[in-house]
Amino acid sequence: MTDPVFEPDLERWISQFRGPLVGFLASRCSSWADAEEVAMDTFAEAWLGRSRMRAAIDDLAGVGAFLRGIANNLLLARQRQRQRGPRPLVDDVPAAPGAVDDDRIDSLRRAFPELRPELQEVLRMHYLEATSAREVAALLGTTPKTIENRLYQARRALRALAERHLRTAQGVNS
Repeated sequence: MTDPVFEPDLERWISQFRGPLVGFLASRCSSWADAEEVAMDTFAEAWLGRSRMRAAIDDLAGVGAFLRGIANNLLLARQRQRQRGPRPLVDDVPAAPGAVDDDRIDSLRRAFPELRPELQEVLRMHYLEATSAREVAALLGTTPKTIENRLYQARRALRALAERHLRTAQGVNS
């Protein structure tokens, strides 16, 4: 049996947008596995419906907006079907075997859900999926400069919140 042959444009879409799309969906899904599943469904739906796309097939910004729209629609349909609200991603990520459970990690876990949703979203997309600000911008329909600014704000806010949680934990444990 031979491997299936994919269209080069579809392969380019997947390699370019898989990471940021999963990160985008993870900020709205109940689990990382759900985000990955909806992302793959998004690519299938987008490829089958590519004739409806208003942008050229190789226009990064246009493809990102098209994928984002499909992903949103699929996610809303899935959430309506399951009749449940989103849960924070941090509860779904198991600790690595033998990981040290120190106060700093715990303070980050407690601080992350306190960030504004758009800041959580860019952190997930950029850091968890290791995607560029340009790719994140294309998927969110904004400029790379806006994403860089949000990443700066998110890191600064997360640091301040985590430090506050850490001081509180150390004050209680000391």
